Amino acid sequence: MSKIFKFFLICCYVFIPVYAFATDCSKYKYDVDINVNNITKYEPVIQSSKENMIGKMGEILYQLSYSLKIFMIQIPVKDGYCVSLRSVDIDINVPEFLINIDKRLKPDTCAYNIVLKHEQDHMNVNKTVINSNIDRIKQAVINAVDSIKPVFISKIEDSGDIQINIQNEIENYKDVKDIKKKIKSEMNNANEEIDTRGDSFEMWKCEDFYNEMKKYSDKIRID
Repeated sequence: MSKIFKFFLICCYVFIPVYAFATDCSKYKYDVDINVNNITKYEPVIQSSKENMIGKMGEILYQLSYSLKIFMIQIPVKDGYCVSLRSVDIDINVPEFLINIDKRLKPDTCAYNIVLKHEQDHMNVNKTVINSNIDRIKQAVINAVDSIKPVFISKIEDSGDIQINIQNEIENYKDVKDIKKKIKSEMNNANEEIDTRGDSFEMWKCEDFYNEMKKYSDKIRID
């Protein structure tokens, strides 16, 4: 299974036409709006393998990503600008679950249905882990942005450096890193339970599967 955890940062800036007469930016810190959206698609693409899947009868492939869209504003102050974070949107996304089933298994047969359910169970436990951690993800980001203070810049060209700094602060904040590790660990544990519950044993009870697999010498398992 492929699990790729990544952060993307897009910063938008709005010019506020109000002139302030101070270079201390601390008073321009906002209560940041934070929204977490799970946009994962749970309608899997199911296909038969082009070749025999040596050593296994099925697999599920997917990528998990976390995308952050950050909205910041620039407030004109004496000799420059105060750049302040205003809102953060987080999209949690698995764009596609791809289920491969060994071409030797025919749809709607006993063994095929066991493999299909096995892979769908992998998908469903991943869904459960993601949904159960939505609030923790939000809290981790809240903690991260609470630590981010408005920054003074003397010229607009310095905004790019602020973007990089904010990205690094959020990505490397301890709570954010910890929740990513927690989700990965929970997924690994949940998927391991599925892989060790004995579905391969059940497949060998299928007469058509048993008769077909006697032709092959490779060991059979499900991932």
